[in-house]
Amino acid sequence: MKLFVDDKRDAPSKDYQVARNFKSATMLLGILKFEFIDLDYSLEEEKSGLDILVWMHENNITVPHINIHSSNIEGRKKMLIYAENHFPDTTVTYYVAK
Repeated sequence: MKLFVDDKRDAPSKDYQVARNFKSATMLLGILKFEFIDLDYSLEEEKSGLDILVWMHENNITVPHINIHSSNIEGRKKMLIYAENHFPDTTVTYYVAK
């Protein structure tokens, strides 16, 4: 199962569950098992994609592959560093589909 978290962009395919905000993403992560999560940094609310990663770490939620697709340079950098430091057994990538 794949999770796509973004408040504006559409998922790359119909193979994804979609969450538009922190609350929806954490609810899905709490009840379903994902093999891939694709995160944006900016979610047009107080919480960001980085907050989702922190929540995942605090709740011992891991996925085999985390992709960060944010075009927010500073946010993307923070998310990549956090994910690499806190999810050592996870593949962490950055890719934004055009």
